[in-house]
Amino acid sequence: MYPLRCVLLLLVLGLPLAAHAGPAFDATPERSTDGGFALSWEADGAVALEQASGPDHADARIIYTGHDASTVISGLPDGEYRFRLRASDADDWSDTATVRVEHHSLARAFGFFVLGGGVFLVLIVAILRGRPRG
Repeated sequence: MYPLRCVLLLLVLGLPLAAHAGPAFDATPERSTDGGFALSWEADGAVALEQASGPDHADARIIYTGHDASTVISGLPDGEYRFRLRASDADDWSDTATVRVEHHSLARAFGFFVLGGGVFLVLIVAILRGRPRG
């Protein structure tokens, strides 16, 4: 019975000493074509989310702090953006998640606009020619 008590005591005393996993990103998008995307993560408490453009995080800024497990990023111009997390009670940052923003070209957007205008005109003609005359 004595060895069992020792094992139980060691387990109970060892639990608070177990390694505490820091926050980590879930699957992050690699690319965005509209400058917006969602980031989600797993964390046990409050986190700080940092955004940077350079690999050294010299221009980094905190864009979110709180207990939520996700956030939506929008309005980013073309470029490569790096994000990392830190638990509110920690000094170390998580691994970096990188997202590349590449908007559609203006020529492609204009092509979609012209195509949509053509479909609109065809529908107007079909409606006007198909109405009953009386």
